[in-house]
Amino acid sequence: MKNLKKFVFACLSIIMLSSCSQKNFVEQGTPLNKQKVNNIVEGSTTESQIINLFGEPTSSKTINSNEMQWTYNYIKKSSTSHILIGETQYNLIERKLDVIISKGVVTWFNYDEIQKQKKW
Repeated sequence: MKNLKKFVFACLSIIMLSSCSQKNFVEQGTPLNKQKVNNIVEGSTTESQIINLFGEPTSSKTINSNEMQWTYNYIKKSSTSHILIGETQYNLIERKLDVIISKGVVTWFNYDEIQKQKKW
């Protein structure tokens, strides 16, 4: 009988602790995907077409009197956290698009996508 009480207590403890988890979801920035990026043509795509595709850039800087660099960033993270042990898993997608515009036309662009996943 004493062992049965310990077993029931252990099972109830495990159930209670496992129910103390929380799912989190964060999404920041301009949604980017490879299909939209494939619409960019160096020497042809205009500044207004970039704005129509992606909206206003996350950041911009002046390179010289004729050139601007626009940067678009996107982060999407979903995770599960446990009250006692912290984050137990996550899926992370980071996307970044850099565009150089000279005299209203795209002259160069670079797109990077990083996906990370961790479970423990």
